Amino acid sequence: MDDLSPRSTSTLPTDKRLIPQAETAVPSYLATGLRQENAILRWWYLIASPSAPKSSASFKELERFRRGRTGSQIILALYLLLIIAIPAGFVDLGRTNIYLIPIVIGASSALIVGTILNRMGQVTAAGIVVVLTFVAFPIANIVTVPGGLNMFILPLYGLLVLPLLCTVSFLPPWWVFVMALGNSLFTLYSLTSLPRTAELSAILAIAFMGIITPIILIQIIVSIVAYAWVQGTTRALTRADRAEELARLEHDLALQAEMAAQQKQRLETSIQKIVETHMHVANGNFEARVPLTEDNVLWQISGSLNNLLARTQRLRQDTIELQQVKVALQQAREENGKLRSALRKGVY
Repeated sequence: MDDLSPRSTSTLPTDKRLIPQAETAVPSYLATGLRQENAILRWWYLIASPSAPKSSASFKELERFRRGRTGSQIILALYLLLIIAIPAGFVDLGRTNIYLIPIVIGASSALIVGTILNRMGQVTAAGIVVVLTFVAFPIANIVTVPGGLNMFILPLYGLLVLPLLCTVSFLPPWWVFVMALGNSLFTLYSLTSLPRTAELSAILAIAFMGIITPIILIQIIVSIVAYAWVQGTTRALTRADRAEELARLEHDLALQAEMAAQQKQRLETSIQKIVETHMHVANGNFEARVPLTEDNVLWQISGSLNNLLARTQRLRQDTIELQQVKVALQQAREENGKLRSALRKGVY
């Protein structure tokens, strides 16, 4: 599941004032599951589960989180199994299994390491540790039974389904078939080559296929069902992720269309104000100005036009004042001429 393609992200420009902030840290199809979690398990998720990714995380990261969350549940069940195994396996046919305590301690230590790795987000590494631990746990119990294999050891082969469940929870799903093959080969080897009691040897000589077939069939059936379940879940989550991405893109497009309409309206309004200002100037009102602010897209044009109008108004005012000075000078010249004529007449 780690080779899934990354989740696509929208590259459309958006206005943060128009887009509401996400209410959850993860996509809705994961957020719903988080809200419905058992309150009793929440404390355990704080210890063993990876942290929830952000809504902008890729599908690969979201899938890793889902596997880590499921894996933390598997780990908790395995801890309980180890606790149960301690009193259940102390005595085997009246003889103490001296290897049980080291086996349980080793499995518990490895499981703690897997828990830490899973909490750190290293889901694949945690899965490898957990799978190897619970492959070794039943195998070690089987091969270390005092006196060789006996009738009472046969139920332990049922524990070999645990690595299959761990594999599909932590690792790529096709690994479950590899694990099932390994378990089947170990079953064949142990029942044919390891030391065993006379009673078990006699029964195997009579009904070997009747004993070995159910064990291998369980491996095959569990592998197929687990693989189909994980693949179906992955495809469903992929469709949900794509549907949510599509809905987000549609939402972004709708916001873009709304923003474009608003910008078009503002642009048309600004152009109309500039046209009205030109009309006022054409009618002789040189005091008219374009009433646009700096946040307007046409501010540079309107600012330049307002500066031009201000200079034109000052030039027109200077022209009027210059005309008035010329008229005054002309009047002064006429008065001066009349005064000179009067003076001449008085002398003669």
